[in-house]
Amino acid sequence: MNGNSSDEDIAGTSLSGKYAMKRYIAWWPLLLGPLAMVGVYIAGLAGRLEYVSKPIHERMAPWLLLIPLVGFALRAAVARKEFYLFMAVFSAVLFCREWHFTGTGPGVYVGLGLLAFWAVRRKDHLWVWVAGSPLRIWLGSVLATYALSQLIARRFFRHLGLPYEDEFHIALEETVETAGHLMMIVVLLLAWRLIPRSAKTVGQCAIAAGKEVEGIAD
Repeated sequence: MNGNSSDEDIAGTSLSGKYAMKRYIAWWPLLLGPLAMVGVYIAGLAGRLEYVSKPIHERMAPWLLLIPLVGFALRAAVARKEFYLFMAVFSAVLFCREWHFTGTGPGVYVGLGLLAFWAVRRKDHLWVWVAGSPLRIWLGSVLATYALSQLIARRFFRHLGLPYEDEFHIALEETVETAGHLMMIVVLLLAWRLIPRSAKTVGQCAIAAGKEVEGIAD
């Protein structure tokens, strides 16, 4: 009996370890921002820093952000879900920031502050749509990537002694930001796929999301 119990404990521990490992691996999108930094270093050390220069990213950024802005706005109008409206406003704030017109500097901080208040105040209605699904992972990774770009912009890595930070910091910031914009498009596509239009209540969506996650885990 003791032998069987010990074997069962070992098997249970092994399965728990494998499940935990799967959960950690599922957060691989967090690596996309650092990988964008690696790409800048490869271009810079190869003497091709112009391929990741600020003008290139500034030309792309508004068009990249226009995709999630329009996509989430259309989805909010059709599906009538608060999460889509929240993401449309978030995309609009980022979109306005990339146009660099008068007032966007302080306006972006005001917009982000209001979004943070909205996210906290309405968390039970917003985040149930992404709980337990890959959408949560990608959205979290988007926020982490944008945060990384702001650390670069504030020269955080200069204090850590990052090699060539003086030469590469502008390209690093812009490239990581562009990675974040591209990830926003992925969030849009995942939201369209994982949040069913037929779910009229958060409970129905949570059930659908649970089935989706179960299928992915298998």
